[in-house]
Amino acid sequence: MSRLSVIIPVYNNAKNLLKCLQSLQQQTIFGLWPQQVEIIVVDDGSISPIVIPDFILDDKIKTYHIAHAGAAKARNFGFAKSTGQYIFFCDSDVVFLKNNALEKMLAMLETHTDKGYCYAAFKYGLKTFPLFPFDAEKLKHNNYISTMTLVRRSALEKLVFPNLPFDEALKRFQDWDLWLALLEKGETGVFLDEVLWQAQVGGSMSKWLPKIFYKLFKNNLKVQEYQKAKATMEKKYGL
Repeated sequence: MSRLSVIIPVYNNAKNLLKCLQSLQQQTIFGLWPQQVEIIVVDDGSISPIVIPDFILDDKIKTYHIAHAGAAKARNFGFAKSTGQYIFFCDSDVVFLKNNALEKMLAMLETHTDKGYCYAAFKYGLKTFPLFPFDAEKLKHNNYISTMTLVRRSALEKLVFPNLPFDEALKRFQDWDLWLALLEKGETGVFLDEVLWQAQVGGSMSKWLPKIFYKLFKNNLKVQEYQKAKATMEKKYGL
C-alpha cells in the first residue's frame, strides 16, 4: 500500500501534462517517501493517446487509457486503481509553485487528525484565489475548495458509493458535490494559507468566469447553465 496516490485525469492535454509532471518531479515528498508515492495518469480517451517520456518519474507512474467519459469518470477510475492512504487529485494543467507543496499539505493532515482533507490557496493564470479557513456555512452556499486537495482515503471511503468519490452524472460542480457529500459524513477540511500551485488559462479550469460576469449577463447561456447546475446542487443537499 502506498502512502500517497497522485491521480491525474487528462484529455487532449499532453503539453500541459508534461509541464505538470516536470513540476511534480521536483516535489520533496519523493525524497521523503521514495517507495511510497504512486502517480496514476488516466487518459480520458484523448484523440491521440497520451505518451509520457520515460525520463519523467518513470518508476512512479502508472498510465491507463479509458473511453472518453469526462474528468469525474477518470478520477473515479484512478481512485479505484490507487492504494494510497492519502489521495491528491491533480489537474493536468497545473504547475506547483512550491517544491514542498505536497509535503506541507500532508504535514497539515498529520497534525490535524480530525480533518478529512487539506486545501490551499492557488492561482489561475495571473489571478490569485487567496481563500480562507474552512467554513461549513459558506461551503453550503458556494464552493471555494479546489479539486486540487489532499484527502484522506478513509474520508472518501465513507461516501455512499465506495471507490466512486465523484458523481459522474453531474456536468458541473463535481468538486463542490464532493465536499458537500463529505460534510454530510462529518468530514471537514483544514486550510493551508499559502499559494501552492497555478493552473494554466485555457485548461481544465477554463470555464471559470469572474463573479461580475454572472451579474451583468444573466441571459448568457453559460450563466443560465451555471444557475441551473447550482439549483440542482441546492435541491440535492437541501440548501
